[in-house]
Amino acid sequence: MSIERKTLRSVSEFSIFKYLLVFYLIFFILSVIGMGVIFLFAWLFAGAAGFNFNELFGAFGLDWIPGGTAIAVVIFIILGLIGSIFYAAIGTLAMWIVNIVLKISGGIELRFMEPKAKTKPQAGTAANQ
Repeated sequence: MSIERKTLRSVSEFSIFKYLLVFYLIFFILSVIGMGVIFLFAWLFAGAAGFNFNELFGAFGLDWIPGGTAIAVVIFIILGLIGSIFYAAIGTLAMWIVNIVLKISGGIELRFMEPKAKTKPQAGTAANQ
């Protein structure tokens, strides 16, 4: 078993930014779906118990905005998308710092095992005869 050694000198910041952007966008979409389902069930159960959310929104001063709930949802989605870009930028900055440390320290040694190759019998051997 032979082990191949390679040294990691740097990682592309742009590739990390793309990876993190997709990661945070997927996480945001899943959290919006999850919170939407939770809020829908909470709305249904609270409505069945006699609780009125419109009165709650009125207590916070949102009753004067026509379609205030829809506006709040749109603002939530826009802020989530901006937050995804912000988090990806912070991750990119962290990778930039990692690259500086890699240059100072000389890199990280990575060890890879070579895959076991299946040996085929050669022509003229006892296995083929």
